Parts: sequence; structure tokens; C-alpha cells
Amino acid sequence: MIRRCLARARGRHRDGQAATASVPHYTWDHEARAEAAMLEITRPGWSVLYGTGSRLFHAIATWSTPEPLIICDRTIEGLKTQMREAETTSLVRRWELTSPSAIAGRR
Repeated sequence: MIRRCLARARGRHRDGQAATASVPHYTWDHEARAEAAMLEITRPGWSVLYGTGSRLFHAIATWSTPEPLIICDRTIEGLKTQMREAETTSLVRRWELTSPSAIAGRR
């Protein structure tokens, strides 16, 4: 015997009930997401995101680094501080690798 299954409706449909016009779309943490977007615009060389699940700000360096540089913090101010520290450290390392005086000092 072959059984036929009724076609299952998708979304919020149930047999015998009217279909819902649309499912409401929610965006969470508007202010935090806007702060992350603004920081990404004002700080070139970084990709800045806000995780609505983790409630953390994330910054990913888009310049060349020996290994991926990802920074996380709960506040935007803390993230900015860590980003400045990472940029300073990166500049010092680049100087040490390319500066003639730094190279001569290692010999």
C-alpha cells in the first residue's frame, strides 16, 4: 500500500489555519552594531563586528600579520584601547625588521 503524505506547508502554516502574512524580523543590539560599524569606518585596517550572541565586540586586522590578529572586548572603549596597542606593537615589529639601525644592532 502506498501512503500519500499531505504536502507540508512551510513557515507558520498549519492545516486548517490561515497563513500568517509574515514573520516579524528583529534586529538586536542596534546601538552596539552601529558603534561597531562606525569604528570600522573610522579605523582603516580593521574589520569590526559585534556578536549579538556573544555580546562582544570583535576587531580583525586586515593588514598582513604573521598570524591572524583578532581582538575581543565587552566594550567599544576597551576594544579601541586594544586596537591601539596592537597597532603600536605591529609598528615596532615592522621597524625592527626593516630599519637599518635595528638590523645593525642585531649583528
